[in-house]
Amino acid sequence: MSALRNGAVALGLLLVLLTFATMQPADPGGTSAAQPAQRHTSTPAKPTPAPAATTSGTAGAAPGEIRFTGAPQPNPAALRRFYAQQVEWTRCADDRDFDCARVAVPVDHERPSGATIAIALRRLPATSEHPRGTLFVNPGGPGGSGTDFVREPDLFGDDLRAAWDIVGFDPRGIGDSAGFDCLTDEELDAMYAADPTPASAQGMEFLEEAAAARAASCLQRGGALAAKMGSEAVAADLDILREAVGDERLNYYGVSYGTLIGAIYADRFTSRVGLMVLDSAVSPDGLDTASVTQRDVDANARHWGTEFDALFADFVEECGDRCPLGTDPGSAGAALVALLDSLEAVPLPTDFDSLPQVTEGWAVTAIGEGLLDPASWPYLVDALEAAIEGDGTELAWFAMVAVGRDVDGSYPGATFGKSHLPVTCADWPARTWAELTPSRAVLEEHPLFGRIQPPLPSECAGWTGTMRSNLLVGAEPATPILVIGNEDDPVTPIEDTEYLAEMLVGSRLVTVDAARHGAYAMGNACVDEVVEDYLARGLAPRDGLGCPAD
Repeated sequence: MSALRNGAVALGLLLVLLTFATMQPADPGGTSAAQPAQRHTSTPAKPTPAPAATTSGTAGAAPGEIRFTGAPQPNPAALRRFYAQQVEWTRCADDRDFDCARVAVPVDHERPSGATIAIALRRLPATSEHPRGTLFVNPGGPGGSGTDFVREPDLFGDDLRAAWDIVGFDPRGIGDSAGFDCLTDEELDAMYAADPTPASAQGMEFLEEAAAARAASCLQRGGALAAKMGSEAVAADLDILREAVGDERLNYYGVSYGTLIGAIYADRFTSRVGLMVLDSAVSPDGLDTASVTQRDVDANARHWGTEFDALFADFVEECGDRCPLGTDPGSAGAALVALLDSLEAVPLPTDFDSLPQVTEGWAVTAIGEGLLDPASWPYLVDALEAAIEGDGTELAWFAMVAVGRDVDGSYPGATFGKSHLPVTCADWPARTWAELTPSRAVLEEHPLFGRIQPPLPSECAGWTGTMRSNLLVGAEPATPILVIGNEDDPVTPIEDTEYLAEMLVGSRLVTVDAARHGAYAMGNACVDEVVEDYLARGLAPRDGLGCPAD
C-alpha cells in the first residue's frame, strides 16, 4: 500500500476497503500508509560482536554473521541482451545530489524480441569510498515511485548510507518507467464520490458496471504494458537491474506492497538473494479457498468489525471532551452513522471549486483513512466538527489529502489511486471470498464498520490482462531474509508478516510493539538497529526477537 512515507495521509484506504469488502483474509493488503518519517539523528552504537556462528547454508535461528556460499544460478539465456547492459549513471537534472539512469527491459519477458520499456533509476551514492554494492528500495503501493522514495535520504541511517548505493526505481508502468494514467482524474473523482452503500440492487449494479468500465479503460490506455504490470514482471525486471549495477546478488528493502515484490523475487531467483528486508508484509498467498461458506465470511466480518469498533473507541477516547460526536463510543458511532446517512441525501457544501460538495463517498474516504492514522486524529476531529455544523470544507480537504488529490482536481501519476489497478488485478485473481458478502445481521451488529468499510464489487471484474502464475509464494534461500512488522499494524496485519516469515524458510522475524504501518525508520531504536546491523554489517538477529514500544 503506499509510498510509505511521503508526508501525506495514507493512500491505503482504498485497498483496505477492498480487502474488507470482499471479506477475504487480508491478502491484497499493503498500500502505503504515507506517514511522516522519523528521522535518524545519530548512528546507533556499534553492537557487541555476534557469536561466531555462520548463517550460510540453511539459515538457522541463532544470531550471527551472514556469509554467502554457493554460485548463483545463471542469467536467463533468452534475455542475454538485457542482462548484458551496464548502467550508465549521470547527475540527475532535477537534483545534483543524485544520479539517474535508465535500463531497458522487455514488456513481455516471455517474448524478449518484442517491445521494450526503460526502467527509471535514481541513486543516492554511498558516503563511503568502498560501498558493499547497491541496495534497491521499493515503497509499496502498488503505484509508489521508488525514484521519489529514495529522495528522502534521512530515512536511511548513517551506516546504511555509508555501506550502500541506495537505488530507487519506478516499477514498470509507474512514474518515469513508461508511466501512464490508468485512471483519469474524472474517473477517480467519480469513484470516490459514489455512494458506497447503495440500498437497491440497481445501485449496486451501477457500482459493478463502473468498476468494470474502469478496468477496461485502463487496459485500453495502457495497451500491452498495462496487461503486463504484475509483480512477477517487476521481480524479473529487478533481476535485470541487479545485473546492470554489477551485483551478483540482489540486496533489497521493500515495505508494504514492496514485500510482495521481494517475496516473488526470492521465490523465482532464490540463489540470487542477498541481504533482503521485508517490512510490514503483504501475505503472498493468492490461492482460492473453494470451500468457503457464508459462515466463514460472517465470522471474518465479525472479526474485522470488532477490530474496527475497537479502533473507533480509541479515537473517541483520544479526542475526549473535544469529540463532536460525544464521549461514549456507542453513541458517537451512532452519530457518525447518522451524519453519513444524511450525506447520502444532502451532500455538504465546501469552499473548493474543484470539489464543491462532500458526498457520503468522499466522507467515507476521509473518515476511514483518518481513523487508520492516529497522528491525523486531531485534524479529523476538526473536520467532523465543521461537518456537523454544516461545512464540508475541512472534510473535503482531509479526503483530498488521503487520496493524493490536489485542490485543482488533479492527481499525481505515481500514486496508488492512479496506478494500482493493473498490478492488483494481475496479482490477485478472483476468489470465492469475493462472491459472498457478510450477512445483513453481521453488518447491523457493527453499523459504523458497515458504513466505512462496506461490501463493494470487485474492481477487477472482467480483467483480461496477465495473471500471477505462482499463487503460493515461498523460498528457502541460503541466507536469512529479515522480515519485520508492527504488532498492531492497521494496514497490513501482523499475521500477514508472520505468515510471510513462515513461507521464507530460515527468515528472521522481528516484531515491534507499535500500532502503525512500517517498522523501520519510524522512531523505534530497537528495530532500526536490527535493520542497520543486518544491512550495514551483515549480522542476522535472533529469530522471533521482539522490540519494545518506542
